[in-house]
Amino acid sequence: MARELARRSLPSGRTARVVMSEAADGDAANRDIAIGGLTDSQGRQWPWTSLRQVHGSDLVVVDFPGGGSGSCADAAITALSGSPIAVRVADCMPVALLGNDSVGVVHAGWRGLLGGVVERTIEAQMVLDGLLVVEAVVGPHIRPCCYKFDDIDLDKFVERFGPSVRAKTSHGQPALDLAAILVVILERAGVPGRFDAICTACDDRYWSFRGTATTCRQAMVAWIEEN
Repeated sequence: MARELARRSLPSGRTARVVMSEAADGDAANRDIAIGGLTDSQGRQWPWTSLRQVHGSDLVVVDFPGGGSGSCADAAITALSGSPIAVRVADCMPVALLGNDSVGVVHAGWRGLLGGVVERTIEAQMVLDGLLVVEAVVGPHIRPCCYKFDDIDLDKFVERFGPSVRAKTSHGQPALDLAAILVVILERAGVPGRFDAICTACDDRYWSFRGTATTCRQAMVAWIEEN
């Protein structure tokens, strides 16, 4: 069932929550998932923002519940309470950014990481908050053990992010380490990160495109609650 990755009191006094769905919760590609907590005090379901992800670097600022849903973007940020924002993944990295008084979510695959989607989202959230992002929370994604990657393409990442991003699969083939890329990005931005160690291609609780070519997706959902 859906797993809570973070519940944190923001400096503003409100609470940020980050939840990750699993395959057992349904297919997030069709928004057919059940995640607890996405309701108001009367038990009414909050409308939540789900993006049309294109492996780019664009983001939306959500200024009303459900705002920006269906936009072509790979990240969303909001300072509204009761306004869940979500990204859908099946091997790419789901990243939640907890700010002073806001939350953000990022769909970070190799194209988006090269395109600067994480950096752009951190910058936008700092503008929204006026302060540095407090923490990044990273959900399950494909790990180097299962992420075979062409050596020539790997060179692009090594040139930009350093040698730590080059790895080996469990069979000794060249691999890309998405988490190592994000570590470099976060360190450069001065943002601490918390990483989930699960590999989506190894753990059958999660959908994996690399593992099974599935069209199904799990979702990372983040939102703010009033205390």
